[in-house]
Amino acid sequence: MRRTVALVCIAVGVFSIALAPMLRYWVADAVMKTPMDYYDKKVNRGENVTYFSIEDVELVEGATVEAITTLRGDVAASDEETVVWKQFTWVADVDTGYGIQSTVRKTGHDRVSGEAVDCCDASIEGETVRHEGQVFKWPFLTEKENYEFFDTTIQEARPIRFDGEETIDGMETYRFVQEIEPTKIGERDLPRDVAGLNGEGDVTADEMYSVTRTYWIEPTTGIPIDLSEEQHRAGHVDGEEVLTFFEGDMDWTDETVESNIESTEDSLASLNLIRTVVPVVLLILGVGLVGVGVVPLAVAGRGTRAH
Repeated sequence: MRRTVALVCIAVGVFSIALAPMLRYWVADAVMKTPMDYYDKKVNRGENVTYFSIEDVELVEGATVEAITTLRGDVAASDEETVVWKQFTWVADVDTGYGIQSTVRKTGHDRVSGEAVDCCDASIEGETVRHEGQVFKWPFLTEKENYEFFDTTIQEARPIRFDGEETIDGMETYRFVQEIEPTKIGERDLPRDVAGLNGEGDVTADEMYSVTRTYWIEPTTGIPIDLSEEQHRAGHVDGEEVLTFFEGDMDWTDETVESNIESTEDSLASLNLIRTVVPVVLLILGVGLVGVGVVPLAVAGRGTRAH
């Protein structure tokens, strides 16, 4: 009877020891995927923002502006490897309700790496646009290295560099910074008097865009926790800036950051359970059971030889 119990302990112990790394590497990898039915709303807010009102044909200064972004997963268009998200962003003056800008886009990205996938009729404002680099999030198990991040305005991926570690409300994050120098994104016809130029009629100005973008990423999940953008758009004539279209610092609100932290903590709890807690418990249990089984067998073996 004792021999049977010992053998069972050894078998269960060996099984537990073998199961531990499987959970740590195989099961955890299977779980670490972006959900297909994702839905979230994020708010960027800027104080003392300057923008040009087309409606009133005047420069508005000292405005409070919010950019509300809604992200929704397209389950029907997603599959085991690729998830498709739709994004709608509405930028408006908080005090007057004036709509400054809106953006609609759709794109697929890898459920593990977060990199754009060329599929699913990816588009911006209804026009087909090939996305590259990171689009909405970073990879699971983000590294301390530089990545490529897709900018919706210039419709290109540009480098975003690792800039250090930082704790936000108790959560460890990696900080990444992207700097896009003034880039022409289009042309606008402006009244000469509005642009501060002599003469009558309109003048064609180059619309130039630049931004310094900082993301704070939770490295295990690759989820953005916080975002800050220093944006500048202006009209240039003959290489000289003649009119500001938009200028200001836009940051995720405290409520958005708190929501990001809460949802990330839930994901981390599940991942840590699978990747760390359960494998360690199984390993300790397995070693203990093997020990419990081997000792009586060894004692029995010595007794048999002595007899």
